[in-house]
Amino acid sequence: MKKYKIIFGLLVLILVLSACNSNENEGFSFEEVKNNQIDHIHGLGYINGESDVVIATHFGLYKYAKDGWKEANSQKHDYMGFQAVREGFFSSGHPEEGSEYKNPLGLIKSIDKGASFEQLAFYGEIDFHYLTAGYDSNTIYVLNEMPVEEMNAGLHYSTDEGSSWTKAAMNGFTSDYISNLSAHPTRKELLTIGSKDGIFISNDHGQNFKSMNDTKMVTYVTLTETGGYYSNLENDTVYLKFFLFESDEEINIQLPKELKMDPITFIAVNPENQQEIVIVTNSNNIYITKDEGLSWDQIASNGELAK
Repeated sequence: MKKYKIIFGLLVLILVLSACNSNENEGFSFEEVKNNQIDHIHGLGYINGESDVVIATHFGLYKYAKDGWKEANSQKHDYMGFQAVREGFFSSGHPEEGSEYKNPLGLIKSIDKGASFEQLAFYGEIDFHYLTAGYDSNTIYVLNEMPVEEMNAGLHYSTDEGSSWTKAAMNGFTSDYISNLSAHPTRKELLTIGSKDGIFISNDHGQNFKSMNDTKMVTYVTLTETGGYYSNLENDTVYLKFFLFESDEEINIQLPKELKMDPITFIAVNPENQQEIVIVTNSNNIYITKDEGLSWDQIASNGELAK
């Protein structure tokens, strides 16, 4: 009888612990916005394979959906290097004030929209500002600016969500200013880097790069399955362009007129509807189009979220 009592006791304990975790996560949600003035945006994207766009800020996550903006009611961490993937998101950064988490957060992953996250690597050691991951491959690339014993400075990648890392040589990359890294959604080996000297592309996990085109002053690049979008600044004018891997032709995407002097700092494309694009500018203006630029809706003005 003792054996059955022990087993029963363990089952009860497991159920109690599961209930505690469930209740903790159930308390997290996106609710009515209390702070609609955003000062620092660190990334955006479509997390968990859903159609709502999420922005990562200095004070947690915000979500824009059909009924407007909503704000995460907890886990208000300073998410840096934010990268949306189909399973959720990868990020780095710093814990919110009063949190018991170590600072910095290292590489983290959430699969429940930010209700909780797993510490994958370098917890309490590194804050990755330059981070990308394949939307479906989960191959992670980081440009480390905080060398530690287990990871020196430079470009590194992981195909097992941070359990092991390989350093990339970055042969052929010649710029001294980087805007962002962008990994291909499914092709683990394909990586692009936006820079003041244009877009550099690698087909071997960043070991070797070559220039993709003659464009300069690229402020952001993001990849889709067949190509991608990038923005650049030329003659005091902001451009957004679409490209295909199998063609040299690029298409200019119409932008709102007021963007002429406001460089684009983030671009996100809905993985299920490539005509839906969201952009963030240097002045924290946010626009969304659902017809690939034929019309735009402004959903934030100088960091103030639209009501």
